[in-house]
Amino acid sequence: MILVDWQKLAKINELKEYFEADFIGFQERIEYHILALENIDAKELDKLALLRVLEVTNGCTQWGFRRKDQYCLSVEKTRECMNTVMGFILSKKIDLPSGESIYFAKSTEQLMDEVRELYHNAFKKHHARSEREFYARSTAIFLVCGYKRLEVAMQVVNKEFVSLFTKHYLDKGQKYITPYIEAIVP
Repeated sequence: MILVDWQKLAKINELKEYFEADFIGFQERIEYHILALENIDAKELDKLALLRVLEVTNGCTQWGFRRKDQYCLSVEKTRECMNTVMGFILSKKIDLPSGESIYFAKSTEQLMDEVRELYHNAFKKHHARSEREFYARSTAIFLVCGYKRLEVAMQVVNKEFVSLFTKHYLDKGQKYITPYIEAIVP
């Protein structure tokens, strides 16, 4: 299993409340998901890392717009970011602007559906247990993908999608992901 600095992970803003409420229980949920994810083929993890970087970057653009941040995108551009990434999730393929299409294995598609349902229950229906479980699973995905794989995925997203997200939000996405991969013990 991956070695994790749990204290570092517990300092991440999105995870703090879950670790404070039940440190061992939340750690065990993350470990449970890590065990399941470690069986995924390396090429599928590469694709999953790319999807996670896209999802996080899109999330940063959506929050930037809602908060009316200084560099927020227009409503049309924000909607385009959301529709593009949601299109990848729903179609189970990532179409790169350079022309390549990346397809997921059936088992990865199933994982994508499960995570999407968790996200929907957590953030659209406001189920607290779903939100906790979403963060446990999302954290496990970051940890299993690891530094090198996420770094490559961030490079691909920077190269392929800068005109969609802008450099500002690509950087925001990377800043969001960094604390997760910094919690991995080399």
